[in-house]
Amino acid sequence: MLVVDKDRESFYQFLFNHLKENGIALICTMGDGKEEWHSNIEDAFKLQKRTHEETGEEIFIASTSCRKVSFNTLNKELDNNNLELLENGVTSIMPDFPAIMYAVVKKRNQNE
Repeated sequence: MLVVDKDRESFYQFLFNHLKENGIALICTMGDGKEEWHSNIEDAFKLQKRTHEETGEEIFIASTSCRKVSFNTLNKELDNNNLELLENGVTSIMPDFPAIMYAVVKKRNQNE
């Protein structure tokens, strides 16, 4: 969900630096693997009026920023940060997240 490219790269570098030689990491993010979209980061943390699903009461919550990338973009980001994709797909966490992308990665073998 990180919007800014620099932040995304820092995340991947953190993963790379903290994975053990044979370690794997699971990355999950919102998206269907096809859509490319991002919110305006300047709007993050602004109060937004929402309706509570159970009570119907209007409440204010802090907004967040979000970025959805395609599998093509995700794969390029992983490759650029020396991470090897082992598996990817789309799953869901209902009812709130009908499409969640996932990727299982490890450090790329430096001899490749």
